[in-house]
Order: sequence, then structure tokens, then C-alpha cells
Amino acid sequence: MKTGLSLGLLIGLTFSFISCSTISTSSSGNKLISATHLKMKTIPVMGKTVTGQDIHYGGFSGMSFLGEENGEYKFAAITDRGPNGWNVGSERPFLMPEFSPQIVRLKTKLKEQSFEVEGTLPLKKKNGAPLTGLPNIRTEENPVDAFGFMMSLDPDGMDTEALVPDGEGGWWVGEEYAPSLVHFDSNGKMLRRLTPYNELPKIYSERKPNAGFEGIAKDGSKLYGFLQSPIPVDQTFARIVEVDLDSMKTSSEYFYPFEKGFYKIGDAISLGNGKFLVIELNGKRGNEGQKLITKITLNGQDAPVKKEILVDLGTTTFKGVEKVEGLAIIGPNKIAVLKDNDFQIENKTDRKTGMTPFNNEENEMLIMEFSQKITE
Repeated sequence: MKTGLSLGLLIGLTFSFISCSTISTSSSGNKLISATHLKMKTIPVMGKTVTGQDIHYGGFSGMSFLGEENGEYKFAAITDRGPNGWNVGSERPFLMPEFSPQIVRLKTKLKEQSFEVEGTLPLKKKNGAPLTGLPNIRTEENPVDAFGFMMSLDPDGMDTEALVPDGEGGWWVGEEYAPSLVHFDSNGKMLRRLTPYNELPKIYSERKPNAGFEGIAKDGSKLYGFLQSPIPVDQTFARIVEVDLDSMKTSSEYFYPFEKGFYKIGDAISLGNGKFLVIELNGKRGNEGQKLITKITLNGQDAPVKKEILVDLGTTTFKGVEKVEGLAIIGPNKIAVLKDNDFQIENKTDRKTGMTPFNNEENEMLIMEFSQKITE
């Protein structure tokens, strides 16, 4: 595996991606035959801000299918770092600084077109202390409380965004700060954290703020981390790192080319045999928001992946949903996607009162069935 790309190769890749980014993909020919839109009708309270405002469950940023029970589907979803107010310059209000990123169990209620929270698994540090979502350094975001008072950093803090089962009862999680790929046991306790300059290529530390690992997938003894957006030098493609779980070392890199106007990955999942599904977003709201699910195939080390569009979510009832950050495979021709509602935070926190505007944005899931097997 090459430890880094030469300047000439990097420039060549960049020009190649620019030249084909208008539509570098083909349509899969696999037709969407049904879509079931679910909403969480009752959203449990997760906690309170220091000023007593209720925070409801949400912020779901990754998803995994757990199985079927009595005709209902069960999933695991992971929250991000927690309820944060809008930035004021480089200062980010943490409305529940004690919040531990957690894995949330979800269960559908298909007849009611709803789903609900079944249970939670708060994540922990290696020493058993609660994991926090606080930043590691101040150069990108300064953590403050609801009144604007500076808070301490947490070198072990994580902005969790993706998860995949480890096959042994535990979980691998992708997070944005380091960025890192992190192993947790079945009790939510951290076992190992893979970081740039160590197990991962050092260039990954140059990721844009809030654009670390947004997708994570496992295929046999290989673990894959998907950066959310291009590293500044990369311009039009996101990097995918492959880690050999036997050696715990980077074994390859791959490059995901974005469609024109798109720049974010929402989630990713393995189909096996070097094939994956990926959520691709343009990051805009309302009718301007565009969301694709693509199917990719690894195409040699240090090379762009082969890519085709499975479905344009703009043709579904998820058209107006801005942040689609969970993706799970239910069966050979059925998948689900999950929305991140940012904990219903609507606007800036008033530093005089410590109060934050909230909206009623729902947790939403879309279950889609296709005419052909997705895994082939």
C-alpha cells in the first residue's frame, strides 16, 4: 500500500475527476418499486439543557440493521456528539455538555407508519468514564456553555457519525474530530482508536472542520472509513481508507468522485465483494437539496471507484429532507435511510438567557424496495 500520493498522480486524479464529474456514473437499471415513509410520532426526552429546556432524541447519524421480529424491523442508530447550538464565530455552544454519544435501538411500527426508541447504549472511554462529544482542540471550534462561558476540551471527545457491527457483539464507529475509527465492546466501552499519523494516513488529519469520517463499513477482515468531504487538496473526491483488521494498519486507499454540485457523503454500507452503497448529498435545504444513493465497486488500490446511481431520493417523499445520514440493508432488494434532525435546534442560543430556539422537525425513515437484488 502506498503511504501517500505523489504530486503528479494527485494532480492527474484531480483533473480526471473534474473532467468527469458532471455525470461520471451510469444508472443501475434497478427500479424503485415501493417506498414506506415512517415518522417517530412520540419522541422521548433525552435530557435537559442547563436552563431546563427539553432535548428530544434525534441527531441520528448512522444506522445498522439488527433483524426482523414479528414483521417489524429493528435497527441500531448512532447519535452525533450531541445537541449543539449554532456557532458564534469559532465558539460552539454545547447545550448538554455531559451528553454521551450513544447507540440507539429503533423498532418500526409499519402499520402505523412509525418507529420508536427501544433502548440506548451510552458510549464510554477506555477507563469506563462516560464518553463526551466535546472537541479535542480549540483551533476549529471553541466549546462554550449556553451562556457563552468557555468550557474545557476533552482529548478523548468524539463527534460520532457512523457505525457498523464488529461481528462479535461490539461496534466500530467513525468519528469526525481526529478523524478516527474507534472500536467499542458490547457494553459500549472503547477498546481501540485508530488515528492519522498512527494506523491511518497522516493526510486525513487535514480534513475540513466537521468533515471527518461520515461512513464506516466492514467487509470480512477489512474496515473502511469514508471521509465526508474532500480534503482541501483533493477538490472533487472523498477518500476511503481500508484498514486490515488483522494487522490494524492501512492496507489501501480509494477515491469517491462526487457528481457536479455534490460534496458530502451521508453514510456507507458494504454489500460484500468490494461493493458498497453510499449516500451522496449536496448539503442544501428544501427543493434545492439533492440526495443520491449510489452503488460503488472498488477498482484497484489508490484509484477512483466505479460508480452508478441506484436511486435519486429527490424522486421520493424524502425530497425535502436535508440531512440523510443513516443507511441500512434490510434484505437483498430492500434498504432503509434515516434522517438527522439536529436535535430540533432551530437558531442561535441567547447568551443572556441561555435559551435556544427549537423546531418540531421529526425523526424520519424511508424503507425502499427495488425490482432487483442490490447485492449483485
